Order: sequence, then structure tokens, then C-alpha cells
Amino acid sequence: MGITWQNDPPEKLLAERFGITTGFYPGQRDIIQRLVEGKRVLAIQRTGWGKSLCYQMASLYYPNLTIVFSPLKALMRDQCQRCNEAYRIPSAIISSEFSQEENRATLELAKKGSIKILFIAPERLDNTDWQTAVTQMRISMIVVDEAHCISTWGHDFRPHYRRIVNLLKALPGNVPVLALTATANQRVEKDILQQIGSGTQVIRGTMQRPNLYLHVERLQGHQEKLGYLAQVLPKIPGTGIIYTATQRDAETVAAFLRKREIASEYYHAGREDTLRLEIQQKWMGNKYKAICSTNALGMGIDKQDIRFVIHYQIPASPIHYYQEVGRAGRDGKVSWCILLYDPNDLDIQEHFIQTSRPEGKHYATVLSLLRTRSYRLYDILRETGLQKNVVQTILVDLEEQHFIERNLISREYSAVARLGQINFSDYDARHIEKERELSDLRRYAEGSECYMEYLTTYLGDEPGYRCRQCGQCRRSNFPTVSVTERIKGEVTRFLEEENLPRIEKRGGDKQPGHEAGWALSYYGTSYIGRLVRASKYESAGPFAPGLVNRAVEVIRTRYPIAAINGIVSVPPTKSGNLVEQFARQVAQRLGIEYLPVVAKVRSTQEQKALTNFVQKTDNVKAAFSVYSRELVVGRSLLLIDDIYDSGSTLHEVARSLMQAGARVVYPLTITRTLHADDQ
Repeated sequence: MGITWQNDPPEKLLAERFGITTGFYPGQRDIIQRLVEGKRVLAIQRTGWGKSLCYQMASLYYPNLTIVFSPLKALMRDQCQRCNEAYRIPSAIISSEFSQEENRATLELAKKGSIKILFIAPERLDNTDWQTAVTQMRISMIVVDEAHCISTWGHDFRPHYRRIVNLLKALPGNVPVLALTATANQRVEKDILQQIGSGTQVIRGTMQRPNLYLHVERLQGHQEKLGYLAQVLPKIPGTGIIYTATQRDAETVAAFLRKREIASEYYHAGREDTLRLEIQQKWMGNKYKAICSTNALGMGIDKQDIRFVIHYQIPASPIHYYQEVGRAGRDGKVSWCILLYDPNDLDIQEHFIQTSRPEGKHYATVLSLLRTRSYRLYDILRETGLQKNVVQTILVDLEEQHFIERNLISREYSAVARLGQINFSDYDARHIEKERELSDLRRYAEGSECYMEYLTTYLGDEPGYRCRQCGQCRRSNFPTVSVTERIKGEVTRFLEEENLPRIEKRGGDKQPGHEAGWALSYYGTSYIGRLVRASKYESAGPFAPGLVNRAVEVIRTRYPIAAINGIVSVPPTKSGNLVEQFARQVAQRLGIEYLPVVAKVRSTQEQKALTNFVQKTDNVKAAFSVYSRELVVGRSLLLIDDIYDSGSTLHEVARSLMQAGARVVYPLTITRTLHADDQ
């Protein structure tokens, strides 16, 4: 006999199945009961409130499958593991982390009724295996986690969430639906309700988090911010997150903290999935004091004992800020949430706002292309040269406005015969809204009212709350920090001499590539960048001797120099033998053999003439060959190039060397561009 409400009331399951003896939070039992009654519910509850318990328990009262749409792999992994190991609820995941065969096996289990909860990313709704299998599943309940992603007004709108709506419309009206979010103001709430159906009941709780001690510290630039972190972090107990606005700054902060012997690592979308997972697991086990991250370390991170969240730069809105500080203190204990506020950082968010909507001419380019014939996503990227995120946004817009349609089997997009102009009014309205939200967060940073009251009122709570603990309510909780002269000197030395751009590891067991490495400087306007530009494009002759000296110093201090027994250079496209000369000089200085073993077997364009990663990857694919392979086999190689941009060229040469028998390849470039192509 299965679990029933009469024989197994929620209070009994809470203690016996979920190991919670302190009772339900206000509202949890009500949500569970409504779901068991077949209702649709939008639960807007603060971070750490225990929203996932609602669908986990409700699923036990149903005979068939609960499908949970979740935006993050990390969240799905964590929830699935807990369901299987702690709560004895058979669960599984469909995601790109698994092979096609593994995902198909999971779908078979779901069809047979062998699992109770299936976690899936909304992006998988396009997959033909899923589309076939879902029609054969017996579905008891649908859960939309982080439901603000379904709203174009939400702080983290994801176009694929809109496709969940089609599934909801196809289900009988008595199939319960639970939409969950911690960050929905009235506008987002209204939009979510329009998506998931009429009759949905809203259960909104207070957003107050009395154990979070909020503060704003006004500081200017890297010099003051890094000095503050060096002075303060050793005094804050436990582990936490330092959020940065850019990947480059996540790398910079982590490198500085490590220099100070503060265990830290950086985390962003530019790192490989396997490496990000490894970092996250170590952090969950408190191996790091701090993770320095963009918002890639995002929703659903279920680490209960995060003791601090520090924002190195201002985020996009009060909603973003509340979401991110809300990851702290989920165990109910005191946690410190500090915004390092520099008004100049507003320019970063302004840039993000200005570039968030693709230009109208790009819509015309994509639509004109699709009027000639059908194209898949990567073919559109190849033909147009537009960035991937730009094309994805355009395709979603054109599809929603019925200018194009998508073949679910071939995954091709094609134009629809229709008249009319593309409507940009929603984008224009959202643009204005984003500007307003950034101004609202600036008012938070520069204001004088209780920080917690400002955020909770912004999110729909009644005004008048006083937390009595934040930097406005109790200044003594945040005494003035005086950075020592010694630390100031260390920061200066780090920024001027030691802060090298990182080259991420590329490839893995199935597709070998290169290890992580370094560039000597960012390309931009740096002194080293100017030297490279002069030699490469202004006929200034060989790279300056000072660059050789710097490269030798970096290799000796940052690479496994004792293991490296060969140096190779990337063949040129246009700049003659500049890189080879440079690599030979470095090899001579280090006493390591230079190996002239890589040749170009076909002509390529300069990578800087191409505009996205698909074009750049195509440009160098199979363009290099390794001869005298016996010189490469078993060697640990240092691979040298002048400029790292998308990394496609370096990766292709490294792949060729590994296929020729090299044991490992370490990359070094003289410069790295400030940003790489989206991937």
C-alpha cells in the first residue's frame, strides 16, 4: 500500500522520512496539501526557507512521476543526491553532463515508473528523445524551480523556460504544478501567473533574513578593495563567496588571495564543467576559504554554512543582490554580507544593459538568412559571425513573434511567410526597467535606511521593518577597517607585477588539449601589449628582449619547469617567424630543446578578422600537422604563441601535438585579449 494522507500525515513524514523534528515553516504544510489536492501553486519564499521540501514530500503522495525543471546542473546534482541517499526517493537527472545513452536509459526508467522524481534542464525540451519519451510518461506533478526564469521581467530570464508552458498546457487541469522562486516582485509574479495558468494560488512569505548582517563599504578600485579583503577575510569565520562582475576580476581576486595564503579559487563559465564541479565539491567540503565567482555560481547552491557573501562590484539590481546574499546563512547562523561599493563600477552594469539587446540590423541579418533556406544554430553562427548569445536571443524573439519556426526533429530554423515589422517594444520596456533597477541598487548603496528593510520592501514586504544588525542599524557591527602599509604594498606589487592573465585548460580525456597556463600581460593598452603590437603590426622587428626575460621568469616560477623537455611554437598566419624566434630564445635561456615540429598545412585567415568562436574554430581546424613525431612522443611540451584571444588556434595545435604522442602540453602566450568569444 502506498503512502496516504490519512495513514502518513505530513508531520509523520517530516520526522521519519526527512529527519526534521522542528516542524514545518509557516506555509510549507499548506503548499504540500494544495499540491496533493491537485492545485497549481506559485510559492514566493525567501532563500533558505525550504521550498524543495514541498515538492519532495508531495511527490510521495502520488503514484507516478514528478518532473522538476531546474536551471542549474549543480542544483540538480545536489537535490537528486539528497533525494536518493537521504530521503529514499528514487530520482534521476537528464542533462548535458550525461551521454546520449545515459540520458536515454534514464528516460526508459521514467517511462517504466522506476523513478519518482526526474530533474531536467529546460534546454532539454528541444531534444527529440525527450519529446518522444514524455508522451509515454505517467506524470503526477510538474515543478518549475527558480520560476522567475520564466518571466521576461525576471532577473535571470531564460528563453527555454517559456517552452515549459507548452507542456503545462498539454497536461490535464488537475495535474498539480508548483512554481518556486525567492525573487519575484509584483511585476514578475504577474508574468509567471500568465505563463503557468489561471487559478494558480500565490503563497508569498516574508523576505526577512534576520541572520544576514548587511553592510556597504565605500572603496575605490582594486587597490582599496584588495587591501580591504586582505585585512578583513582572516577575521571572518567560515567559508564564503566573493562575487565579481567579470571573469577577469574573479581570476584577479582569487590570485591575490592565494598570494596572501588565503585558500581560494575562481569560478566562472569560462572554466571546464569538470573543473567547476571539482571546485564546487571542494568548496562544499570547506577546502576553500572563498570562491571568487561571477554569477555562474548561482541559483540553488545548497551549502548551508556560507558565512559571508562579499560583492566586489555592484550587481545589476536589488533583486540580483538579494538572491546572491541569500545564499549565506541558510543554517540560521549569523552571516556577513558586504557590498564593496565604487560608483565607477556602475559603468560595468551600464555596459551589460546597453549590450543586452541585439541591434535591429542583426535581427534583419538573421531573418534574411532564414528566408533563403533552413539553418541550424551553429550554421547561423558560421554564416553571420554574430555571437552565440545574440543569435539565441534573436531566434527566440523571432519565433515568439511568428517570423520563424523551428523543426523539432532537424533542429533547423526557417522563415514563415508573413508581413509586419519586428516588435521591439518589450525589449525597450525591459531596457528602461533594467536602468531603473540599477538606479534602485545605487540608492541602496548610497542611502541611509536599514539595508534589510530596503531589500525586503523592494521585494513586496510591508515597510517599517528594522533588522537592528546591519551597517545602518548598528554601525558597531562593522568597525572602520584600517589597511596596514605592508598590505598596501603587497597589493601594489601584485597589481603591477604579479597579476598575470590565466589561460584555461582545454580538452579532456575524450578530446585531448592543453593544460592551464599563463599570458605575460593583457593585450589592451598594457606596456607589453604595445610591444607586441609594434613588432606584429608596425614593423618594429623581433619581440623585445625584455619579453624574453619576463617569459623565462614566469616559466621558472609558474610552470613545472623540471618536467618540461621541449618547447614548440605556433606557426604564423602573417607575422613571419616572430613567435618562432621568441620561442627559440626562451628555449635557449632555459636550456630546453626547441622542437620545430609543427607546420601549417593550409592557409588560414587572421583570427582577429573573424567574429565568433564557430568561425575561429573552423578557421584553424585541421590546419596544422606534426612531423618528426618521434621528437614529440612522451614529451612534456611548452607551447608558445603571441596573442591568446578565443584560444582556438592554441587548442588546435595542442590537440595535434597530443594526437602525435605528446604526454602533456602547457600553453604560454605573451598577451591575452581582455575578453574571449562567448562559448
